[in-house]
Amino acid sequence: MTSFINRLDHACETSRSLVCVGLDVDPQRMPVNDPLEFNQAIVDATADLVCAYKPNLAFYEALGIPGLQALEGTIDYIRSNAPQTIIIGDAKRGDIGPSGEAYTRAMFEVWGFDAVTFNAWGGQDTLLPFVKDPNRGIFIWCRGSNPSAADFQDLPVDTPQGRVPLYQHLARAAVSWNHNGNIGLVMGATYPKQLADIRETCPDMPLLLPGVGTQGGDLEAAVRAGVDSHGRRAIINSSRGIIYASDGPGFAQAARQVTANLRDAINRVLEAEGKGWP
Repeated sequence: MTSFINRLDHACETSRSLVCVGLDVDPQRMPVNDPLEFNQAIVDATADLVCAYKPNLAFYEALGIPGLQALEGTIDYIRSNAPQTIIIGDAKRGDIGPSGEAYTRAMFEVWGFDAVTFNAWGGQDTLLPFVKDPNRGIFIWCRGSNPSAADFQDLPVDTPQGRVPLYQHLARAAVSWNHNGNIGLVMGATYPKQLADIRETCPDMPLLLPGVGTQGGDLEAAVRAGVDSHGRRAIINSSRGIIYASDGPGFAQAARQVTANLRDAINRVLEAEGKGWP
């Protein structure tokens, strides 16, 4: 198997897109009853426009066993119908010892995700099981897109390089841990100043950027701050803004239109920066 980072780069180049669609199934909002049917329609409508899909496990777990079955079916469907895309399990896992090993097996062997979101609160040893295989990746939750992220993530920390916010200290640690080149960071698109700081700290690391859809992040600012020197490795996620673009029978076509608009808007920024697709 090709390394995770190479597959991610290939997915972006193939689709000429930095867009990730978050598959957050919600029975209160889906225009069809079956979450698997809903996801299949979204994938069919967007597969040629995106580099990745990101199922958020919370929404599937909340539906019990049927939800987990829908997740399994969704992963299988993406593998068969959009094999060029990366599947990111938004699980925010992270634990010590045997628990961490078990989470790793669950995420990569049972579910078969290409990458997962990760909570590194427990320190370096908690992520070691997740990063030992260079073919799988993690995105460490570094600076959130939510308003109260600053409560802890912006707290000043004394380091040998001086006093920095906690999220910056975590990013520097992630660079030192990234021996297999398969670590990325989750950075909220709603905070472009912090995003730019992290890109400077992590010039080559992939960044997963939530917050450009219903959370109201400034897309142009996020793209400019988040991409690397080649205009790549910033994965722009939109979930509800895409999949719930319509609650009518044309929901899939509406999702396609919003996805195409997002991809094109991102690509216009890249072109303006001289970093468009070849």
